[in-house]
Amino acid sequence: MLRHVVQILRSDWAAWVPSMGVVAAVNVLITACTNQFAWTTSTAFLESARRSGLDGEEFAMVSMTIYTVIALLAVCSLTVVGSATVERTRSTFAQWRLMGASPRQVCACLWALVGLASVLGAVPGVVLGSVLSSLVVPWFNEIAGASFPGGTGDFVPPPFRPSAVAGGSALVVSVVTCLLGAAWPSHRAALVEPVEALRGPAAVRSRRAWGRWLVGGLLLACAVAMAVATARTLDPAQVGRSTTAMVNAATWVGGLSAAAVYVTGPALVHVALSVAHRVLRLFRVPVGQVAARSAQTQAAMNANTIAPLTAAIGLGGVIFTATGSYLAVMARAGFPLENPNLTDVSLLLGLFCVMATATSVAVIALSGRDQVREHTTLRASGMSPVQVSRLVAWQSFCLALCAAGMGLLPVALVAWLVVTCSLALVGSVVLSVPWLGLTAGFLGCWFVLWAVQFSQAMPWLRREAAAGLRHV
Repeated sequence: MLRHVVQILRSDWAAWVPSMGVVAAVNVLITACTNQFAWTTSTAFLESARRSGLDGEEFAMVSMTIYTVIALLAVCSLTVVGSATVERTRSTFAQWRLMGASPRQVCACLWALVGLASVLGAVPGVVLGSVLSSLVVPWFNEIAGASFPGGTGDFVPPPFRPSAVAGGSALVVSVVTCLLGAAWPSHRAALVEPVEALRGPAAVRSRRAWGRWLVGGLLLACAVAMAVATARTLDPAQVGRSTTAMVNAATWVGGLSAAAVYVTGPALVHVALSVAHRVLRLFRVPVGQVAARSAQTQAAMNANTIAPLTAAIGLGGVIFTATGSYLAVMARAGFPLENPNLTDVSLLLGLFCVMATATSVAVIALSGRDQVREHTTLRASGMSPVQVSRLVAWQSFCLALCAAGMGLLPVALVAWLVVTCSLALVGSVVLSVPWLGLTAGFLGCWFVLWAVQFSQAMPWLRREAAAGLRHV
């Protein structure tokens, strides 16, 4: 079995490298966090802080935000990589089923494939992360200590040494997270009938989409209930405390609604692309109709493509809507905050956006062979290279629009929460939504999706259609 799994990786190695690179990059961040946690909670570090009159727990508290963001990033990126790995090889294992392989054998091979790919990416990431931790972790604690009320005084931390336990923990966490992302797609791929699977992605859409809608609906209902309850519990006489509670509630509402979008992602993408196809047909855009229908048939893989971009847009919109509205409400109440410093938030969000973009690029690279097959078939049917190029542009536009629309749902709920809370606290509507940033996010998604897909299609558009048919 392992020999066949290795052969799958070797047959199209270039397509797998970006996914392994994403796993490696995420592991660098996880390893740095685990080394930070191991060092700041060690007996030597806490004893050194105590001798200097400091509370060692303060270093852990300032790291909590980074831990949270890296955890969200790891879950988003690694589960998407695991799921996309299964979708990439679905047709291969459908052929195995047709040749007599049992569902258990297919599921075991899929898990072995995801596990091997994640290990190949995770090991270099852990090694590089351990090396970089020697520079980054002491530097971060030095900067964090400067923000303490009394500084760090004569505090001299013990020498930093990368922890083998921290590196091993990062390796286990990344591999397990990838496997969790592949668990349900592997189960579906193993149970589907071989003939149905060979018909194409449109025939193997999950028949249990109601489960996604149910879980997503429950999460969304929890977010709405929390938003309604928060506005009723605020005390206008304590604006500062109530506004802080508003921001905390906005974080939870945004997180729950983002989780609802993530759970229902494939179903939402299919519905959104169906609507896009009808709109383009209404405006009589033939190439756009073909692009939307093509994207709809690949809904499972496209959901993995835009999931990280949706998370980046949603997270950025929620954070800056909550913080901007907090500053606006405090100013309206007569307590303006001078020179608010949002540099750390912007840097963390920028890191999340970069990794989300890299994850989407990796998923597109995995589906590169399927895209070549589709474009070659269309050219053999009579489409010109220029028309195929337009199709790529329209398809990337539809996917970017889906990502932006799904990302705006958490922002809309947070905005509603802020409006109701501001009415309760200051008697007027106070809301700050980063429309410019959200627009830039949509345009950035469109450009990235178009650039990567077009770069994959360009070499084959310059050749005859027969060359592409031989390649696939």
